[in-house]
Amino acid sequence: MKKSIIWELIKINILYSNPQLLASVKKKQNKKKNASFSAYKSILRQQIFMMIMFAFIYTIFFLGVDYSESVGFFSLQLSIFAIMSIVYGFTGFFSVFYDSKDTKLYLALPLRSQDVFIAKVLSAQGMVLPFLMPCLSLLSITYWQIGGAPALIAVLPSFIVLWLFINIINLVLLHFIGQVLRKSSQKTMISTILMTVSTLIAIGAMLFLQSQQVVSLESNGFVNFPIIPIFVGFHYIVSQPLSLGTAINFLLPLAITLGLVYYIVKEIMPHYFDQLLEIDAVSGQTRKKKPAKLPSNLQKALVKHHLSTLKDSNLLVQSFVQPVVIGFALYPSVSRFANDGGLSTLSPDYFGIAMLIGILLGSMFAGATTFLGVAMSLEKENYHFIRTLPLSFKQFTIQKFKVIAFVQFLLPTILYFTLAFVLFKVHLLLSIFFTIGLLLSALLVGQIYYWRDQRLLVLNWQNSNQLFGRGSGQWLIAGSILLTMMVGAILVTISIIVANAYNAVYVSAALLTLILVAATLLQVFLHKAYWSKLPQ
Repeated sequence: MKKSIIWELIKINILYSNPQLLASVKKKQNKKKNASFSAYKSILRQQIFMMIMFAFIYTIFFLGVDYSESVGFFSLQLSIFAIMSIVYGFTGFFSVFYDSKDTKLYLALPLRSQDVFIAKVLSAQGMVLPFLMPCLSLLSITYWQIGGAPALIAVLPSFIVLWLFINIINLVLLHFIGQVLRKSSQKTMISTILMTVSTLIAIGAMLFLQSQQVVSLESNGFVNFPIIPIFVGFHYIVSQPLSLGTAINFLLPLAITLGLVYYIVKEIMPHYFDQLLEIDAVSGQTRKKKPAKLPSNLQKALVKHHLSTLKDSNLLVQSFVQPVVIGFALYPSVSRFANDGGLSTLSPDYFGIAMLIGILLGSMFAGATTFLGVAMSLEKENYHFIRTLPLSFKQFTIQKFKVIAFVQFLLPTILYFTLAFVLFKVHLLLSIFFTIGLLLSALLVGQIYYWRDQRLLVLNWQNSNQLFGRGSGQWLIAGSILLTMMVGAILVTISIIVANAYNAVYVSAALLTLILVAATLLQVFLHKAYWSKLPQ
């Protein structure tokens, strides 16, 4: 193993591990062409900043809880961050191992498969560690509360075990995905399914953990919560190191992890190049297919074309996860209110407030990382070709918006209506107005992001992550969500207070009128500023 070679490989793969940050660095280079830039150093600095920021922010939240007594809550916090590390780490691992274009170049060079494998693992840590750093803070605070300064000696070893555990899970999953890709030429479809399933599993796990939150905060900082197996072992190793619980929840998983490390070193690492060659061979095979039946008219052909641009696995996950995660985040508090009978007894007189809540949630359905936020850029080289065809580009653009908006908003809308009407037993009229608000807001915000994509059009991208960072895309998402939640909470609170103090029907009617007027004005502006100016 040559450390210098591995370091050079790491620098190359850091660029592939996070294309979004790379796109941001390139944008800075274009603005300051005379300045000296090192792409990998810039990405490293940003990743380190994220780690420090995550650790600092969550340390503040952790300080209010007595984790020496709140064993279950400790295991909950640790498990949530571990799951997030696995999901986002998996994305980074998949990018550097199977989506990067550099690996094929190494085959002709005198490089060992093991060296390339190690470099790729280390380069992907920028996607794993930001969500693990809060765990380091959590372990430090917990161990200090349990045993004081002497117990802090166990913080770093415990953190390394957790880091190793998460990376091994990702590598084993990645290996089996590679085994599937060796036998199928449908790499895009398989990666899409796997990325979607893994993300849904992670979200499902977090939903389960949050739904169990029959949390009781007391004055001494104690939080009652059921223990999460395996993760509670990181508490037991200090609080009760010689117990059976420590052996089952810490020592046994550690032994299994070390066994998997041995398996990876002996079986997976030496055959990484062989696996890639087989995947390329399968992907290059052309199987005989029956001639595809041509659509009966141009409109069907265009619809089929629009749908064909939505096959990127990362984009699929991003588009559907954003609205779903928001719902999952709100689920615990809403469900506790619903369990007390608060939602099922709401009068239909509050229809305006229901629509306002729908407007606020629907505004978060679209964003820079969703289908509509990158729709036209997905055309890539087809964009200029389509402009040359004897068809109306304006009609093409309008149809594309309709098709993609339908795909993007259908599932979340059905999900939220089902949650409101079936699960939370909200009155049908309130559920309908809530859903109308969702769709109205989603369509308006979707048009804004659709327009934004064409103003920031990029056609030469290699990874969809490169499209997300345009125009400070991530900051735009974070800022808009935070602003919507803050302003929304204020508006809903004021509306409820006024409705209870006066007449709920009048307040709802006034809200409905204001919403419709504002929506009409925004739609008129979008029509004049964007739709009417599209080239024929």
